[in-house]
Amino acid sequence: MIKNIVFDLGNVLVDFNPQAYLKSLGYADAEIQPLIDIIYGDYWNKYDRGDYKTVADLRIALCKKYPKYGNDFFKILQPDWVKIHTVREDTAEYLSLLKARGYKIYILSNLAYESYGFIQKLEFFKKTDGGVFSYLERHCKPEEEIYRIFLERYSLNPDETVFLDDKPENIEAAEKFGIHGIVFTDFSSAKKQLEEKLNLSI
Repeated sequence: MIKNIVFDLGNVLVDFNPQAYLKSLGYADAEIQPLIDIIYGDYWNKYDRGDYKTVADLRIALCKKYPKYGNDFFKILQPDWVKIHTVREDTAEYLSLLKARGYKIYILSNLAYESYGFIQKLEFFKKTDGGVFSYLERHCKPEEEIYRIFLERYSLNPDETVFLDDKPENIEAAEKFGIHGIVFTDFSSAKKQLEEKLNLSI
């Protein structure tokens, strides 16, 4: 029987769209992809892991590595960048419904310190029963350790737990621990798959 439902954040409960963000700052399409590749690659993973606590720290590291983009980094990596996280109302409302139906609700996310400060104030976050975040644990999905930490911290039975994430590799890693997985491609498909699992577990 499924008792625990675990959500990723980015592109599941909140939209995270760097392309749209850069476009809103006035960048042309041809300029966007090179900046996306530099900023939101390995360096962003380190930011999520907590190697860089703030975007100012991240910006310093990027400027040292790619000095010709220094002005762009200063334009893009400002503290208010976190506002690009916008709530996906359909998923957030469904989370509230699941909570009302008696399921335990958790979050498992690669998330930076500053992102956490913003997202923890959102209404849906207050309805969760806990969460594990990469910046605190210094591990990122799909690394095995973050799943182990999550299961042990909340004493969860993997067979009673289902995880929704937009990245197949993160779901594959969860399934190695016996957690039921759903790759989140869109809300209606994910909801249908989850309801099938929940109904089968009754």
